[in-house]
Amino acid sequence: MKTIEFRKIESLFLPSIKCETKISSIDKIKQIYYYNDNYNFNLYNEMELRTLKYLLSLFEKGSFTAAAKANYVTQPAISIQLGKLKEELGITLYEIRRKRVVFTEAGKIVLDYAERFAGLEIQMLEHIRDMKGLKSGQLLLGTIDAASIYILPKVFSRFKELYPGIEINLEVASTVPLLKNLEKGGLDIVCATLPLDLSKEYKIYPIFREPIVFITPRGHPLSGISNLNCSELSSYPFILFHKESVTRGIIEEALLKKGVSIKVSMAIDSQEAIKHLVASGLGISALPLRTVEQDIENGNLEVLNIKGISLEREIGLILPVKRYLPITLRAFLGVLRSVLDVNLPNEYCLGK
Repeated sequence: MKTIEFRKIESLFLPSIKCETKISSIDKIKQIYYYNDNYNFNLYNEMELRTLKYLLSLFEKGSFTAAAKANYVTQPAISIQLGKLKEELGITLYEIRRKRVVFTEAGKIVLDYAERFAGLEIQMLEHIRDMKGLKSGQLLLGTIDAASIYILPKVFSRFKELYPGIEINLEVASTVPLLKNLEKGGLDIVCATLPLDLSKEYKIYPIFREPIVFITPRGHPLSGISNLNCSELSSYPFILFHKESVTRGIIEEALLKKGVSIKVSMAIDSQEAIKHLVASGLGISALPLRTVEQDIENGNLEVLNIKGISLEREIGLILPVKRYLPITLRAFLGVLRSVLDVNLPNEYCLGK
């Protein structure tokens, strides 16, 4: 058997264990042997990467029908392949409970490795695409709502001027789900609210700082009061982002430091929706100033002048530096650095 130095798989999976593999095609791993001082066994035979993709789809979609549709195959084909996978591994990966697919602990372990295999495949394709230059390709960018509206459009415009053949796939969501997708390999980079406590696999680069203001509908009892005591806020319902939101955490933490506990009557992740709900008289809120400036000028909203509280949030890039960074991403970072005049290392940017 020919030994191949499979560095990426070895470093991701079993750093202390050697890996020998015999590969007859790019899609199928014929045999993989893992061994160390205590073990010498054939882990699996004839396992196809395609089958692991089916397993991932079953987990993500929640049903065999949806998984089959996502992979453009029939439902029986999915069931047969996953049945073979179960036989090969000799352990139950999932169970059907009340028409729901529930993964076992063993299944969750296999899912973890399947995600890594899928990530390696993506990185391989990105390497190949990079060899062809920047005439085509895509950028997978995740961003919070505010950044997509107020910060990044100028960057997008300049990027499309320089690289018209590169497609920008934008996912707009709150910070936590974006980070989860970045971890799974579904995104190249994320633009999110800081601060964040992340592993060494990621580096954070701040790109923008903005104030947060408390807002009310026009004519609210608290509006127009100078040097308002923040304790007055506890008497009114708040409309904020969901609990996992970093911005909401900044707001609640600042109030708790002042001994103020607020009542959140509605939670929603759309700042546009929050503005309209506040303007309709359903509660008060706190949002980045830039997102409400026009509404304040139009008289739809009013800003509270609260004594002793000054809020701001920072927006930054989360870069998976332990992962291969495709040339499309490095080109985008080069443009962003130039347009926004932010400090990014040369090693991550294409161009000066």
